Amino acid sequence: MNYLKIKFWSLFLLVVLAACKEEHEVKPATYSLLLTGDESKSWKEVSFTFIFDDEEVDDIEANRIYGIPDCAQDDIYTYIREGKQLEVFQGSDKCDPEGDDLLFRTRWDIVNANASLFIGGNDPFILSNLTEDSLVYAFLDTLSLPIGDNTFWEFPGRAQWVYKPIN
Repeated sequence: MNYLKIKFWSLFLLVVLAACKEEHEVKPATYSLLLTGDESKSWKEVSFTFIFDDEEVDDIEANRIYGIPDCAQDDIYTYIREGKQLEVFQGSDKCDPEGDDLLFRTRWDIVNANASLFIGGNDPFILSNLTEDSLVYAFLDTLSLPIGDNTFWEFPGRAQWVYKPIN
């Protein structure tokens, strides 16, 4: 008789627990939310720096190295959650005053496992910091300086952008 009571109460408890399902709301990944907000979020460059692997060599302004004009340094990058779209708009210092504000549109993706940010299907950027108020990513590069005929000094490091949200 005791065995039947235990079996009955176990079955009853199982039915009651199964009936009390908790509704789970599907939420996007935290990194994505930090990048896009609920729908979209716009970011503006604060700095673009080449950081040398050799700590004795000072970091330098990377816009000059890569030939990025002053007018492009205030462009606005809007990451859109829906469809993982990235829209880049001319900032207030327009490179083409007669052109559209929208410079281009592409896709983005984040891979949390290896902290990679993909923009436009190119090689991934190294995502080193993403918070509510900071986006920092970089790519590895080596600067070469000629010091003679067919002789170069090579300086490995990373070109790193820092962005702040504007909305």
